[in-house]
Amino acid sequence: MVNIINALFLVVLALVAQWHVHAQVLVPAWPLAVKNPYLNTWYFGGSKPATLNNVWPNLWNGSITGWFSGVQVDGVPYRIMGDDSVPPSNASTQLSVQITPTQTIVSVQTGPVNITMNFLSPITATDLTRQSLPFSYFSVTAASLDGSPHTVKVYSDISAEWISGDDTLIAKSTQDIESDFVILETSLQTPQSFTEVNQHTQDGTSIYALKNGAGVQYGVGVDDVVRNFAMNSTGLQDNIDQNISAHAINTPFDVWGISADLGSVTTTSSPLVYAIGLIRDPAIQFTTLSGNAQLRSSYYRMNFTTPHDMVSFFLNDFNNAMSASKQLDSQILNDATKVSSSYGDLLSLVARQAMSAIEITVSKNADGSFNSSDVMAFMKDMGNVGAGVNAVDVLYAAFPMYLYLNPALGGYLLQPLLVAQDTTSYTQPYAAQGLDANYPNATIENVSHNFGIEQSGNMIIMLLAHLQATGDGSLVNQHYTLIKGWADYVVQNSLNPGPQQASHSDAISAVNQTNLALKGIIGIGAMAKISRFVGMNSDASSYASTAQSYIGQWQNLTISQDKTRLLTSFGSDSSAGLIYNLYADKLLQLGLVPSSVYDLQTSYYITQLASSKLGIPLDTKNPTYTRADWMMFAAAAVTDSSLQSSLIALVHSYAFTAPTMNTPISPLYDPTTGNSPGGANRSVP
Repeated sequence: MVNIINALFLVVLALVAQWHVHAQVLVPAWPLAVKNPYLNTWYFGGSKPATLNNVWPNLWNGSITGWFSGVQVDGVPYRIMGDDSVPPSNASTQLSVQITPTQTIVSVQTGPVNITMNFLSPITATDLTRQSLPFSYFSVTAASLDGSPHTVKVYSDISAEWISGDDTLIAKSTQDIESDFVILETSLQTPQSFTEVNQHTQDGTSIYALKNGAGVQYGVGVDDVVRNFAMNSTGLQDNIDQNISAHAINTPFDVWGISADLGSVTTTSSPLVYAIGLIRDPAIQFTTLSGNAQLRSSYYRMNFTTPHDMVSFFLNDFNNAMSASKQLDSQILNDATKVSSSYGDLLSLVARQAMSAIEITVSKNADGSFNSSDVMAFMKDMGNVGAGVNAVDVLYAAFPMYLYLNPALGGYLLQPLLVAQDTTSYTQPYAAQGLDANYPNATIENVSHNFGIEQSGNMIIMLLAHLQATGDGSLVNQHYTLIKGWADYVVQNSLNPGPQQASHSDAISAVNQTNLALKGIIGIGAMAKISRFVGMNSDASSYASTAQSYIGQWQNLTISQDKTRLLTSFGSDSSAGLIYNLYADKLLQLGLVPSSVYDLQTSYYITQLASSKLGIPLDTKNPTYTRADWMMFAAAAVTDSSLQSSLIALVHSYAFTAPTMNTPISPLYDPTTGNSPGGANRSVP
């Protein structure tokens, strides 16, 4: 187990570390409120980034999710987030940016007072209630810079752009104003269930909330009107504009704002904490080949019914959430530094990105009660680089992270794929690519495709990885016949993959791809372990013997004539590149691949470092294309620690010194320029 966990750290491009303090960080994007596929708002940076008070936050795909914040210091207004010059205000001076796996911390100067904004999206992978709760924290603290007390008033709002990808639709507003909380809610007047427009859900309700108390006021209405009240001596009026539902979202834009008067401040004793959320129920429509459509709710719904319940728990849990988040940051940072000095930066950048791709759900019994034993997780292919919902190749790339944070998550993600295919109605001899492409609709399709070895090998490898990490054999026992069918398919096809393709985004069209054949062979070796576990010893012996025979034949086919490297395609002696699937042999501790093969490929990578600016091409026949995830898989499989650090450093350079895009980082890029052809916000770069 320890070896597996150590190996996971080498490939999970999504976990850790606090950066050194900078006034601005040169990266594609910072996560702000990033908790699930629809609560997924970022600051966009890029190569020439503006400060946070000169841009609007955006959904991961680039559409604005209006979020504004300002403060008054001694009656003087300052804008600290958002690009609205009305009302008139002074621009704060951005002092520092820090990012951890769970937090983005921005400090600004507003006259004689330092304001610190903390955007916290907790990662609580072993607590399914907290992890599935679609809320993030936005907290504010203030400290005098001259030692004297100053009056401080904080204001923040969100727009209806959070609830729709079509600003010509009409929103409606509700509120829950009680002695303990101010809760402002926004939804579409006519929601559309299980529908997306421009990556936004069309059936969600946004929530902006703050603990109520002395000095807390709220206002809902036209953006400039509400902000003018909030940012001058008048103050908010504790009212809701009754014309919100009389016009489209964008004519004019309305905002849902809350302010708090902190009084005379030298240093705030505790932060002012806002909760921002986007709730939906049901969350997923899971449809099988029989046509049965199962409406599944987010896991947290077993514990909370109303927005007030959710907000009350979430805001009262802030201190615990912050403490647990700091502990997780520290824990992972310590592990990351054992791998590489560059690794922590990379992992901090995308931790929330990876976890926000999934929703954890439960079904309901016939009587309407929740079935707590039926837990399934669904992954949105955020960058549209795989095959849709629970895209198998995307899940394969992200799987080590989920195994590290909570191995059970891997099982919850595999479960719907297995259930959907383990029926006589599914007639393909290989594993499906995913559950169609229309999230949050998860629908299996009984269609042929050209990724049979790839997806079958992926499924078997992930199933064994889950089994080894958890000891839970329920999936492999329940679906053994289905899994065996996939293993028999790869036995028949792995040594001669022909025109079959590897992962969707590899962009390699060559026949008889080395990586693909290797994945199939490792899948066969993994099936031997699975068969042994379930007591099918005859099957286990047969698969083990086949895997050993095939790996020898594979070596003869893939080692170049000059014995300097592994080819990327059988019979093409000029081919070379990343043989990233070697990592699976190490992850599963199969010992199938001889050490001499690892040493050979390690030596080849070393020869490529001098000519590699930002990475090693996936295939040298296309020198302008590689993948960060496969670079990290390759790093995990080398036998030289210095080379390992160098490979990680190349990916670090792509992310930090050449961010040509201003969206969440993509795994797909040109290693000569850093340009990316797409794939933003992929679950694991």
